[in-house]
Amino acid sequence: MNVQPETDAIRGRTILFVDDEPLSLKYFKASVGRYANVVTADSPDAALKILESQGDAISVVVSDERMPRDSGVSFLSNVRKSWPQAVRILTSAYANIDLQQAINGAGIHCFLPKPWDLDELCSAMQEALHVERAQDRTDAKEERVADAENASLELLAVLSRELVRPLQSLEAEASVLSAMSELQTALQVPNRQSQTASWSAQLRAGKAGAAAGRMQRDIAYCKALAEPISALAESLCEPLSNQTFSMTETASAVMEKVTGSASGKFITLDARNDFQYRAPKQVITFVLLDVMRRTIRLARNGADILIELVPSQEFNEVRIIAPIPRAPGNHIPELERACRSALWAFGGELLLSSDNTAGTETASIRLPKPQTGLTASTH
Repeated sequence: MNVQPETDAIRGRTILFVDDEPLSLKYFKASVGRYANVVTADSPDAALKILESQGDAISVVVSDERMPRDSGVSFLSNVRKSWPQAVRILTSAYANIDLQQAINGAGIHCFLPKPWDLDELCSAMQEALHVERAQDRTDAKEERVADAENASLELLAVLSRELVRPLQSLEAEASVLSAMSELQTALQVPNRQSQTASWSAQLRAGKAGAAAGRMQRDIAYCKALAEPISALAESLCEPLSNQTFSMTETASAVMEKVTGSASGKFITLDARNDFQYRAPKQVITFVLLDVMRRTIRLARNGADILIELVPSQEFNEVRIIAPIPRAPGNHIPELERACRSALWAFGGELLLSSDNTAGTETASIRLPKPQTGLTASTH
């Protein structure tokens, strides 16, 4: 495999970094400059001037969120409108960021918290450059079959990377369990234990049980990711076609898989407006499974969940509506990142919206309409 031309092409790409802190600008350029050309701006106004003169040559735009006269989300939203080909990344030292607006409005590729971890920062920049490079290849080919193949390959890579996070968590929790077990063994005495010692043992056992529960959830997540990885790997070995698939049948199959985890909740599929989609079926199944499991986990006990299929002239949507309590952390959990990346790979989007009056949240999986002349399939 010829790796050097690809590496050289990525090194020739340009990243624009926007931040009002001079030290951040200096650190970013020194760290990322080894992988790509880096230009910096100390304000959104200065960055827009750079984009107006060099926009077509800029592959990635990275912006801090908090700046004196504009927010990073607002700036990246403007970048999305005028330079949609640029991969957009948001960074900030503050946690109270409206990531829903960042994703729906600015279409950010990812969020990087400050202070940066050098390896994570460089890895994110290299990934963004590869995403932009892959998009260039897709646009140049202008072939629908190639689009589907690229979508499968990109999702396979995303899923593989997503496995790293829970596995790291498993390793950490296993270390905690091991240390606590050794400590409990050392504190055991052959005579009758005091009440304090007994209480301590119970506390340690409770912590060990909580850690084991977290491990079980992470393991389940790994298994959920491993299934579509395997299916996608197999599909890549088969000839690609221009078939379309019934969303009703795909959603029904997903409902059967999640029914067991929806204890106390009633799920309804409104399939009166079925539509066809053209994308790797494994991709859509994975996204629906992930979004449904998240909705079931966050929905109020005893709540009804509605799945609506909504075709339109411009795009088709799957809307998952559920009563969800308003609480910090409900929106954009980490495991949704794979869904967004998977949909973006072939022109789709994951949008989240809330109705405060009704007390509901809607997760909309928006898909491009299939072009005419494609072969329909009901499988």
